[in-house]
Amino acid sequence: MKLVSDYSGLDFLQVQELEVFDFWGFLHDAVVWNLSKTESGRDYLESAFNHAQTEPDREALRARTGG
Repeated sequence: MKLVSDYSGLDFLQVQELEVFDFWGFLHDAVVWNLSKTESGRDYLESAFNHAQTEPDREALRARTGG
């Protein structure tokens, strides 16, 4: 709750009154916001993004292999 409160500017009572999907959305954004503050957090977010990809980045592969 504190992380959502810090991120959104809402007080604890307002956070408790959020719809569950709104709370989870704020929580997701708050975690990303909090992790993006440090270099290791940004590395983690980049790694998590890369692991979530299901399609190859064809341009990056072509640039890396030369064709």
